[in-house]
Amino acid sequence: MSNLSIPVILGTARPGRESADVAAVVLDAIKQRGTATELIDVADYPISGTEDPDEAARLGRYKELIDSADGLVIVVPEYNHGYPGELKLLLDSAYEEYNHKPLGVVSVSSGMIGGARVTEQLQLVSLALEMIPVEPTVHVRTVKEALDDNGGFEEEGLEGALASMLDKVTWYASVMAPARRARNQEPD
Repeated sequence: MSNLSIPVILGTARPGRESADVAAVVLDAIKQRGTATELIDVADYPISGTEDPDEAARLGRYKELIDSADGLVIVVPEYNHGYPGELKLLLDSAYEEYNHKPLGVVSVSSGMIGGARVTEQLQLVSLALEMIPVEPTVHVRTVKEALDDNGGFEEEGLEGALASMLDKVTWYASVMAPARRARNQEPD
């Protein structure tokens, strides 16, 4: 049993989002490792771009979740060669809370490369947030074909890629968590 926390961010609020099914697989895989996790759904954090007190309270909760996390996994669809705007707004609502934490990416796309472009973009954003993007990444091409009836991956290679990615996220999280905690306790 690990004492790490690795939440999963579902990166789209679009109605009918199939990536929610993939996020459920990822959550289950993290739980099976004995690691604490929860779903952070961008739909729960609508950002209008204005200084609304209700928005500040919602984002305060998001920042608390990210601050207490030891690593993150983002499940994100690729829309028009990029990632959803609501994910970008949410990611940009915090900064220090992400620092020195590993990030795994699971992309979802109906295209042949399964969201590789969105993964590359999120890796660049994660570096700007001082995160540690890990390889391998997981690319789900067609959700209906990738998942089995039991809520797991059926498509060849996806389960192994997810396990390998989670191994890396967990390893970096376990190494970086004590260092971050010690650094946060240092006097200014």
